[in-house]
Amino acid sequence: ESEQFLYGIQGSCAADLYRHPQLDADIEAVKDIYTESAISVREYGTIDDVDIDLHINIGFLDEEVATAWKVIRTEPIILRLRFSLSQYLDGPEPSVEVFQPSNKDGFSLGLQLKKILSTFTSQQWKHLSNEFLKAQQEKRHSWFKAGGTIKKFRAGLSIFSPIPKIGSLHNVQTPTTLMEE
Repeated sequence: ESEQFLYGIQGSCAADLYRHPQLDADIEAVKDIYTESAISVREYGTIDDVDIDLHINIGFLDEEVATAWKVIRTEPIILRLRFSLSQYLDGPEPSVEVFQPSNKDGFSLGLQLKKILSTFTSQQWKHLSNEFLKAQQEKRHSWFKAGGTIKKFRAGLSIFSPIPKIGSLHNVQTPTTLMEE
């Protein structure tokens, strides 16, 4: 394993120029949403591959459930996706591995998760591309621009729910004022 780690580091130096920018953006998004330790990246630039390991914490499981599923509660489940480093979403469909590093025998939950994730990936991959994702992000960003959709949407809502002015708040009827009348 140390050879693989060393190879990944060596491949990383050569591959920095060829890494797809959307891959970097997605890695950073995972780190922002979860934590730095939720993801690890190993690059193999000489073969244009990258392993993305998502570390899924299962410490929340009851001991009975963990025993029934034959998992180690104190160790995360690793979901490994192997992508093309330079093509990312435009490259071949990623391979999927699911495992716990010290739980090699009888990890049937991993086999089931791998089957589910592989099937999902196969079905979704044909609909994904770097350009499609970029267009979706730009569309979302336009909602928040000064003249964007959110501003127009909020302006339209003001027709239905006018905001009272501070000076006119004493005229607003509340359940208490209605009962007093």
